[in-house]
Amino acid sequence: MEPTRETSRETSRRGVLAAAAATVSMPFLQAAADKMGFAQAASDAPASTPPAPAAVHGPRPPGAPPGTVTFNTIIPKLKAGKQCFSNTITEPDLDAVKKACEGQDFIWIEMQHSTLTWRESQNIIETVAKEGCIPFLRVPSATEGDVQKATDAGALGIIFPMVYSLEQAHNAIKYAKFPVGNIHAPNIKPWGHRSNGQNRASSIWGKDYMTNANNNVLIMIQIENPEGVGLINTILEEVEGIDIVMVASNDFGQQAGDRDGSPTYNAREQLVREAVLAHGKYLAGPSSWKDRPGYSLFQGPKTATTTGYGT
Repeated sequence: MEPTRETSRETSRRGVLAAAAATVSMPFLQAAADKMGFAQAASDAPASTPPAPAAVHGPRPPGAPPGTVTFNTIIPKLKAGKQCFSNTITEPDLDAVKKACEGQDFIWIEMQHSTLTWRESQNIIETVAKEGCIPFLRVPSATEGDVQKATDAGALGIIFPMVYSLEQAHNAIKYAKFPVGNIHAPNIKPWGHRSNGQNRASSIWGKDYMTNANNNVLIMIQIENPEGVGLINTILEEVEGIDIVMVASNDFGQQAGDRDGSPTYNAREQLVREAVLAHGKYLAGPSSWKDRPGYSLFQGPKTATTTGYGT
């Protein structure tokens, strides 16, 4: 029986597609598979091959599995017991930013006490990352919108100023961390309520960012007044996910009416220091405190010799 005209066309079309497929190289297929986040199947696998277990339980999220990739280089340095230093940026001059990165572990982008715009800060973050440094950003106010902008712009350290309540500490985690995500490949805890949308962070830190943001974005809270000092143990016991606690040396004294070196100041500093270390967190301060016991992360370069107070 002669094939119909439609059947002939279909046979011809299949032949052309088969010939085209034969010309596609395996590296091309591998690259496409890698880009999509899937492992390449064996070239001779039959069409009826059952799906991998991950496909049975739900689609695998793009990027490496949650908690498996570290691109924040501050984390391994701190874990190794190294001290980390910084320069502070308050102006949008990108040439100055590049210079500031030289010899530093991270850059402190100051939005609480500067007039930097979010677009300027985004450009600074990208420049810092290109220079092989890690961008930390002190948010102008610890609102959900400000934290969302900081994380989406690519900051890997979010600095929360003037923390003196449990609500403020809880909000730091809630705003900066992604929720469970894919229940079959969940983000690492603690989970928050960070919204998932278009961001610059993925283009800066790579395809593994979305599944590994929770284990790379460091949370630093600043203790700056007596109320914060009085709550420090409670905060660290009840709020999961705080990585770094900073004794903000200037306001730490000004908010209480004393100065570094006075008995009252030293007593409060000791209380915070001992609480932070007892809870296994990292302790931060001005770089002039680099020789004080327990401190590992600093605002300022190694050469700083003063906390900023006048004589």
